[in-house]
Amino acid sequence: MAESKVSARSYLLFADEGNTGTYKVVACLTSNSITSSNNVIDASSKCGDDYEPGPNFKQSIKAEGFAIDQSGTESKDSYDMLYSLHIAKTKFAIKMGPSSPAAGNVTYGGQATDLVFISNWDLTAPDKEDVKFTATFEVVVPPLTQTRTV
Repeated sequence: MAESKVSARSYLLFADEGNTGTYKVVACLTSNSITSSNNVIDASSKCGDDYEPGPNFKQSIKAEGFAIDQSGTESKDSYDMLYSLHIAKTKFAIKMGPSSPAAGNVTYGGQATDLVFISNWDLTAPDKEDVKFTATFEVVVPPLTQTRTV
């Protein structure tokens, strides 16, 4: 079985802000990550330790990137689009994975049912640096679909 590392540089976040099936890359990210958690029920007693998976499953995606301005037809979802989605409390489709998936690559999301909303949105503008944004995307009904490219 052959193996290869997945380059983080090409592991991107894509948003379909209009839920039309057309995904645009979330622009100029410096990092993106998915976090999954399942609460734990502690059923331990003097008879021994016992832990069970709880009913609450949560997923979120975090992204940080440079704020960019675009002229003409926008080709990327940037900080201003994310802010608009955030304040409108819009639910939209998302996916995260390689920009050009090859056999064996995994992509998360990408289905019409993989909806998120932006729970946190930050914009920072430190002196002598470029403006950056961070956003947290909460998955509406976890888990995100996981697809392996064949």
